[in-house]
Order: sequence, then structure tokens, then C-alpha cells
Amino acid sequence: MSELSDLETAKDTAAITTVLEGVVNCFDRGDYESLGLLYSDHVEMDYSSLLGGTAHKKTREQQLMDWAELLPGFDQMRHSLNDFNIRIEEGIANASCSVAGQLYLGDTVWEVEGLYQFRLHKRSNHWRIFKHSFVLKSENGNGEILETAKSRAKAHPPAFLKRRKAQAAVVKFLKALENKDMEAVADVWSEKAVQDMPYSPDGFPDVVEGKANLIKHYSAWPENAGEADFTSNLKFYPMMSPEWVFAEFTGEVEILTTGREYNQIYGGLFHVPHGKIQYYREYFNPEPFRFAYDFDEGKDPDHFLIGEP
Repeated sequence: MSELSDLETAKDTAAITTVLEGVVNCFDRGDYESLGLLYSDHVEMDYSSLLGGTAHKKTREQQLMDWAELLPGFDQMRHSLNDFNIRIEEGIANASCSVAGQLYLGDTVWEVEGLYQFRLHKRSNHWRIFKHSFVLKSENGNGEILETAKSRAKAHPPAFLKRRKAQAAVVKFLKALENKDMEAVADVWSEKAVQDMPYSPDGFPDVVEGKANLIKHYSAWPENAGEADFTSNLKFYPMMSPEWVFAEFTGEVEILTTGREYNQIYGGLFHVPHGKIQYYREYFNPEPFRFAYDFDEGKDPDHFLIGEP
């Protein structure tokens, strides 16, 4: 039993060491997607000895966004870790290591040395960080390049930020439909936006062009749809371009005009440059649509807005 316990501890120690090395490796490569896999859903961060302020707790997504809005502004970064100290007690790991970092920007380099301190727990058989702090020991160079790096990252956002911004616009659109928030629905579209619906039933528009027409297209939604859920099963699939999003989601809607339930599985292809939806191709099965809306295909499509059969 003791040998098995020693082996399990050694395996956990190796896994935790790999997580800590992965953090700085992702920093230096700008791989924020992989970096997110190393942290828990919420993380307490403390860089007060270097940056001032106090410790703060954020969601993993918020922290990733913070890093992605700063670190890509440097020309190059290099972090090295040494002197690992890891203790595991009752499923919680306390880990520390020394860290030396060089951050390059133009002809300037900022060198920082200190101590990383982490707390981790095991989730789904993977060790994930829920507390991350840095204790400054020494620095050489000008930390003011941080502001320059932020400005550069803002002017040239990495693909990670563009992808997250595009996904956020899709979530905003679907949440706005759930909440019957028509101002938010209107706000997601670019001026020349297009919604393409290649599987629309006859008599229902298969293309709507322009923001004004899209606002009209959705205008009857609040009066004609009851409880609605589009986001409970929302999944995003990565695409090569960060401004393109493919989303799979279900729609469950109470149709007030017919008293029927609308149950649909959607595939949505979105082009979202600069945070606004410019193109949306909506794939759906027309049969549940016809049933839920009791749709008469002979009806004048000009009188058929979303939720108004």
C-alpha cells in the first residue's frame, strides 16, 4: 500500500510540475486556448508585489482575456522555472517555484525574477490551478513598457481575442432572443448584415439583407414567442479564421400564436468582424417550423415575421 501511495504521489507531482511548466510555455507561445485548460473555473490572482493593487478573483475566461489583452503586445517573452516545491494534502496541492522572465519590446527588455506560488485541485483527473500568485524578488529594466504592450495588443488583437469576441456576439444574439431584448437583437448586426436561411419553407424568406430589414424580420418576436431557450446546449466549433464562428444549438420555444412547442436543432455559420454579425447562415429543419407555427405556405411572406404566422 505504501509503495502504491508513493507511486501515486510521484505521478501527481509529475503532473503538477507539467501544469506549472505549461503555464509559462503557453505565456511565451501566446497559446491562450491551451492555457485555459490549466486553470479552474475561477482563479484568485495576486501580482500585487509587481503591479500594485490587491489580489482578485476572476473567472478563468476573464483572466485569459486579461492576459490576451497584454502579453501579445511584447515582441518576445521567455520564462524559466526552477526549484519546484510541491506538497499534496487531502486533494489540494501547494506548489511553488522560482521564475525568471524576460519581456522584449523594441530595443527594451524588462527582466523580472521572483517566486510563483500556486494552489491546485484535481478535477476530472486533471490538476487545475485555482490560486496563482507572484512574489517579486528583483527586476531590471523599465516596467513602463507594460502600457506600450497593452496599446500594441489592442491595436493588433490576437486570434484568441477575435474568436472570443465573435463568439460573444453570437451569445448576445441568442440571449437577446431568449430575453425578448429587441434593442440587443438590433445591436448585434452590422449595417450590411445578411441572414441566409437555405432551408426555409416556401413562402418564408430565405434571405434577409440589411440591418433595417433584419430588425423588421425579428420585430414581432416578443409578442408571439413565450419561454425560449437557445443557449443551454450551445457549442462552438473552431474555424481557421477567428472572425468566423460555427455554432450548434437547440431551440425550445413556446409559440403563443398556436400554443405549440417549437423544438429545433440549429447549425449557425456566423461571420463576425469587429464584434458585429455581418453574415449568418442558419441551417434548420423546416418540418418542426411548419408544425409549431402552423405555417400556411400560401401566405404572403411580407406578413410573416418571426413569430407572426
